[in-house]
Amino acid sequence: MADSDGLAALTANAVLFNKYFTVASSTLYLYDLLLTLDSEVNLLWPSKWTLFKVVYLLQRYLPLVDTMLLAMIWEFGDVNSKACESLFKISNWSFVVGMIFSEAILIRRTLAVWGDNRKLQIAIYLIFLCWMIPIYWMLGNYHNTLTYHSIPVPGLHCFATGKAHLNYLCWILLTVFDIGLLILIAIPAHRESRDAIFRSMLIQVVYRDAILYYLYLVAFSATNVILTLKLQSDCANLLLSLERVMYPILTSHVVLHIREQAYQSQVVSLNLPNSVNMNAEAEFQRSAI
Repeated sequence: MADSDGLAALTANAVLFNKYFTVASSTLYLYDLLLTLDSEVNLLWPSKWTLFKVVYLLQRYLPLVDTMLLAMIWEFGDVNSKACESLFKISNWSFVVGMIFSEAILIRRTLAVWGDNRKLQIAIYLIFLCWMIPIYWMLGNYHNTLTYHSIPVPGLHCFATGKAHLNYLCWILLTVFDIGLLILIAIPAHRESRDAIFRSMLIQVVYRDAILYYLYLVAFSATNVILTLKLQSDCANLLLSLERVMYPILTSHVVLHIREQAYQSQVVSLNLPNSVNMNAEAEFQRSAI
């Protein structure tokens, strides 16, 4: 009986830690959303509707469902196990779809600096497809191991536990894929660092943001690999919600920074000779996503 009580206490503590990280991640996401809302309204919302715009908005606002909804359930919810299961599944699948959309934007942004390289584009999108298949399979397998409960802990009404033994493979795949994209952006950055065009603020923003943000994402994914392997299963996903919100935050900053700098370059180019104006337009087409 004492062992059972001790195990229940450990589980309760693990779930509470996950809850705190989720609430903190939701707060960070909301803070960033408010900070960038003005730029988004001015630079993105007035543009024509395209597939890119739809994907951007979905990956930007899906955390309202999969992260903040989960935080609201943990804090205020009072649901039965069936409803708890449905809400967790919606949250988890929204999580995966949102991260895939963020990766898709980062892929397009990375391929933009390589110009019209069809072979590279086909290869990257095929690799991306092959990467998604095992991710979906492992998530489905993880869902099959989940059980949904409630325990007598204040402020905790709905939570799930399961075997996360394959989850580390998801993070390894994500880490390797992002390292590949980092290499793809670093190669042209190094090659063009000696060219005059690199002195353009627009081109510097394109490469600087990409390299820094890929390093951040690789670091988060690598840390999740370590946590999944080293911690007990109930604590293995501590940084899951944080990485979830960091993907749309960093992806959105990449897009908005490029659009801000491209807009400034176009405004400045209005008073410059035609040759310079054409260069500015070429840079914009080259880096826009």
